[in-house]
Amino acid sequence: MSNTQDNLLQQQLAELVKVGVGGKFKDTKDYTKKIQEEIEFEEKMIRGGIDRYKHLVTEAQAKKQESTTMYGLFHQQKYIDKLSSLIHLKVEKIDTGQVGTHHIAVKKIVQCLPKSAFNEDTKKMSNNQAIFDTCSLIILKNVIDGISSDCTLNKLSIIIGNALMLEARILLFKDQKKKEYEQVSKRLEGKNVPQKTNRWQYKKNVWVYCMNRHELQFDDWTKEHRLHLGVQMIHLCELLGLVKVGNMKLNKTKTITYVQPTPKIIKEIKNFNIKNEALFPKYLPMLMPPRKWTSPFIGGYYGKKHNFENKPEEIAHALQSSKSK
Repeated sequence: MSNTQDNLLQQQLAELVKVGVGGKFKDTKDYTKKIQEEIEFEEKMIRGGIDRYKHLVTEAQAKKQESTTMYGLFHQQKYIDKLSSLIHLKVEKIDTGQVGTHHIAVKKIVQCLPKSAFNEDTKKMSNNQAIFDTCSLIILKNVIDGISSDCTLNKLSIIIGNALMLEARILLFKDQKKKEYEQVSKRLEGKNVPQKTNRWQYKKNVWVYCMNRHELQFDDWTKEHRLHLGVQMIHLCELLGLVKVGNMKLNKTKTITYVQPTPKIIKEIKNFNIKNEALFPKYLPMLMPPRKWTSPFIGGYYGKKHNFENKPEEIAHALQSSKSK
């Protein structure tokens, strides 16, 4: 009885394979041809997704907004804890007098910390390195924004110094004029920011305008302090292997210091893009019903990953085998 049932089941499965999609096929080759069409269609969807990914990366590089790309966000998350730890250690050394005069400007970064980062009784800075995460995020964002293009050390240092000073001003604004701060903060939430704009630049302009309008009393950091602070933060990024600082001689009397990405980080970004650019295809209706999901990695589309050869005969055989089990 069991043998008869098995034979009957095999006949039914074979008939189902012949039926395929859209009606009965004459033979197995007809079914394989349909799979070939589906695979070609899927490859076009994946290729369209890759082209879109590369376009977004190119556009971000042109606008110096690489921190908004997938690899930019990934590297911010990867290095934020490490950078916070280095900043915390640097500030502690300053407090104990273990650094030179050029490092004193780093002490300015303490103004970017909220009151909760200090002990209420002793006013001593917390030992938790996470208190510098916001500062680390600001630094990494500005470093990664131009990581694919060379930037002079002075220019990038001033950009970082200005960004950290803005954070310090916003914190002081929150402490001195909490009601006005909350009004501006609410205004800059979610959909209130124009979509077709540099969101960070728009928010910066709003904060600066509102703080000036309410006559916030803040002693601006000198250009020298902002420069030295930025240089020290870039040096910490250099220790992490994110960037390298090198001299480029323009002529006999002029040499410019540039900040460049390290070979390590260039390789990381390249590998990251190769692995992720095909994960967001241009989804279109399939020509055939999607395959049932047999695991988190097998199902839906018929083809394999974009860098594997897709053979219709192998896929047809795999489908028949799965149906016969």
